[in-house]
Amino acid sequence: MILYVWEFDGEKYKKSAVIDDATSVIWVRRFQTAGEFEIYIRATKELFTLFTQEELLITRHDIPESAMIPERTELTTNAENGDYLIISGRSAESILGRRVILGLTTYSGTVEGCIRYLVTRNLIAMTSSNPRAIKLLELAKEHNYPEKINKQVTGKNLLETISNICIAYQYGLKLSFTGEKFIMDIYKGIDRSLHQSENQRVIFSPEFENIGNTNYIYDRSTYYNSTTVAGEGEGSDRKVYTMYQDREHAKGIFLHEKWIDARNISSNTDDGEMTPEQYRDIMYQQAQEDLEQSKSTIEFSGEVLDTGMYQFGKDYGLGDTVSIVNQYGISGVATATEITEVEDENGYRITPTFSNWRID
Repeated sequence: MILYVWEFDGEKYKKSAVIDDATSVIWVRRFQTAGEFEIYIRATKELFTLFTQEELLITRHDIPESAMIPERTELTTNAENGDYLIISGRSAESILGRRVILGLTTYSGTVEGCIRYLVTRNLIAMTSSNPRAIKLLELAKEHNYPEKINKQVTGKNLLETISNICIAYQYGLKLSFTGEKFIMDIYKGIDRSLHQSENQRVIFSPEFENIGNTNYIYDRSTYYNSTTVAGEGEGSDRKVYTMYQDREHAKGIFLHEKWIDARNISSNTDDGEMTPEQYRDIMYQQAQEDLEQSKSTIEFSGEVLDTGMYQFGKDYGLGDTVSIVNQYGISGVATATEITEVEDENGYRITPTFSNWRID
């Protein structure tokens, strides 16, 4: 991989160096939160000085909008094998994690509108003299997705909050770097499963010899199917709401409960007092988002073989739904939630992770 290093000069980022001789590069992109990277490269005084500065970006020549932010630099010296730098960090989406949602924020409307409101209120819509303002960040054009949400939040990390909403509603989060600024977009993946027409399908299977070593995980270790959210009030007057993931199944020995203390959710907002119905909707929304993350998880990852059949970025991308079939009869549709690209002395490899599995 050819990588470009950008330095911030106080006003904007400027391209300052090119890396084309790294021993290895690991580049991970994720659908609903920040990705990460690691570069292993022979050390020089110039590179060491460069990567111990603040506010750097790293982009790729082939995917310039995919930006990574160095957060850690490790120098190892070895008289026999030479000196090396290990540079690691997270993708541009991590910028959202630099903010906490201050004040009591209540929103009722579309999911997309809620996310845009949270970003605008905590990063964009403020005077340039405000230290919280990031003038290099803009929102992409709104897609007008129809899903609705009732949300109240305060004191939570902005990235974690937005990621949790994206997971609950199957949205993707992306911060693209244009060379001058960051553009934040909330988007949906494309259905490329067997349910689509033949020229739109993407199928990974040993039958097509396009997937190599695979790893399948079915995990119920943190599963629960009932969430009780306790809001404001004391004693018997406390407002408590319970939601079930599957009411018919969630009983007896099969009932797995979780308690959430949501005392910070208040019916007294900047816009006045909520009605009991409005407060109930906010609490049920909290329970629903939590239950979405508690499902039994099925993950299937595999090394995509370069047969020329499908090309990542052209035939499918992050957030897209594909069909997967393996030799054990595991068949279904899943979302490409993570893409790991590795380039080292063994060549180039790309490994997608498929989550949100649904059995066909």
